[in-house]
Amino acid sequence: MPSSPWALQARGIQAQLGRSPVLHGIDIDLPRGRWTSVVGPNGAGKSTLLKVLAQLIPHAGTVRLLGDPLAGVPARERARRMAWLGQNESSGDDLRVWDVAMLGRLP
Repeated sequence: MPSSPWALQARGIQAQLGRSPVLHGIDIDLPRGRWTSVVGPNGAGKSTLLKVLAQLIPHAGTVRLLGDPLAGVPARERARRMAWLGQNESSGDDLRVWDVAMLGRLP
């Protein structure tokens, strides 16, 4: 049985873009086995939050994946557990969704 009911947890997340603070003290719990949407107006910090959760940008606070602090998970192991495909990134036209998802397992 898994040790944590949460797929992702974040506590006290703070991030900035350049000198502009974007996220301030964000706490989030994303349950296992559920779909979650991040919605809000343009410029609200949705993409920044997702980049923090994927450990792609510097931030303050802690992020846990399946109960483990992500800061201590090596890049290869993190890539096996989660992946990022940004909205402006492209993949080959001949790749299936499964293939693109599997490419995310490579750091």
